Amino acid sequence: MQFKHQIFFLLAPIFAIVACDKVSPPKYGCTNPLALNYDADATLDDGNCEFDPSLLRGCTDSTAANFDPAALIDDCKCRYDSVRTVLLEDYTGFRCSNCPEAAEELKRLQCLYGARVIPLAVHVTETFAEPENNPDGSFETDFRTDIGNIYESTFETGLFLPNGMVNRKQFQGTYYQTWQGWDGLVKDELAKPPEALIDLNVNYDEGTREATAEIKISALVNLNASPYRLSVLLSEDSIIDWQKDYRLTPPKTSNYVHMHTLRAAFNGTWGDEVNSGNPIPAGFTETTSKSLIIEPEFVDHNCNVVVFIFRDDTKEVIQAEYKPVIKE
Repeated sequence: MQFKHQIFFLLAPIFAIVACDKVSPPKYGCTNPLALNYDADATLDDGNCEFDPSLLRGCTDSTAANFDPAALIDDCKCRYDSVRTVLLEDYTGFRCSNCPEAAEELKRLQCLYGARVIPLAVHVTETFAEPENNPDGSFETDFRTDIGNIYESTFETGLFLPNGMVNRKQFQGTYYQTWQGWDGLVKDELAKPPEALIDLNVNYDEGTREATAEIKISALVNLNASPYRLSVLLSEDSIIDWQKDYRLTPPKTSNYVHMHTLRAAFNGTWGDEVNSGNPIPAGFTETTSKSLIIEPEFVDHNCNVVVFIFRDDTKEVIQAEYKPVIKE
């Protein structure tokens, strides 16, 4: 008993230090020293760095298909031919005060792995994403979608937030994974050889606001495990709106930049069967076209088309791709 008391007294100061330790709130701003608006005090990059036009931006990874040896600033858009990609879904809500950390991790992984990480943010649940009627107008926007609600119900992602899915694959019996583990899971998935490839081109009519995704699927191996399906979704970037963040005082901001927000589906919640649901042999190709009228409240210049192939039985994604609706 005396020994236990000694341990307690030895650890008590440590507990006191930890308990009194305060987490410094983040300061949003440009964190790139090469930028014209670099903020030395900023701890979190807000994605709004401005660069001298003479500083060329591009892919700085020499292994990428679009490597630019003259680029000084990496634009986080490196592309890689004939490699596996990963659909990384961030289940979130603007009233989830821990969710900004998950969004920051998604952004980091995007920049780390380039176009091999396909991002999607899905706002779900009444607890974290239902709009409020506040005097200051905060949290009035409803980012939830019918398809997102179905995904949440199917994969049970709304039990706690933030969490996410890596290729909609189960790890240790669950689809949803905490953001702290995304990096390792993504790395393991990217190390696998691709089973299929997706060639995506997007055409857009600004007059009618119709986006058309031209998609070619190529099977590299025999795909006989299950019927496979193709989903085509619409996401939107750079939505400035409210977000709770426990690291701020008060713990909310009106200028949060919501990225990769799920907006709509081109072909329904679960997409269409590939090869009419029949086994898919290696060398098989299929070309399809899907169209969608973009709603007036969505900023078309910030929208993206997200495409992925998945198994119908397990829902596991085997390949994904995305491109902006309007070419840069």
